[in-house]
Amino acid sequence: MLKLLLRCAMFLLGLTCLVEASLPTRAETLRVDRHTSHQERSTTGNPGSRHWDTKYELHLLGGVVSSCSVGLSAYKRVNDGDTIDVRATRVFRHCVHLTHNGDVLQDSKYWRVFGFVFGLLAIGAGIGWLKSDDDGSVRIG
Repeated sequence: MLKLLLRCAMFLLGLTCLVEASLPTRAETLRVDRHTSHQERSTTGNPGSRHWDTKYELHLLGGVVSSCSVGLSAYKRVNDGDTIDVRATRVFRHCVHLTHNGDVLQDSKYWRVFGFVFGLLAIGAGIGWLKSDDDGSVRIG
């Protein structure tokens, strides 16, 4: 029963990712409300490492998208109160393109390709085309 529920969840997740990648993006002009950054322990490397990653986020007002995760350069280039043009996905509201005064702050070029590939893999796992063996390897059929 648990396996059936997991397969149904994988199928629905894959279908959602395919819909997300096929829908047009939402374009909005939003005002930057505030900047936030926080550090979290990196998951790469060995478990005893002291490597930390800093996550930068812009909080926005005036539209459906409320925040965008950005890189350090985009974080520094805009100030609170500035207006930016945001293109975001429809379902998960992930920011894929940010511009400020005609300058591109951030651009996720291949997000549709990754969405389609992940969606197809998740649907394949949900239908049962991708099966895992006891040793952790994945086989088709």
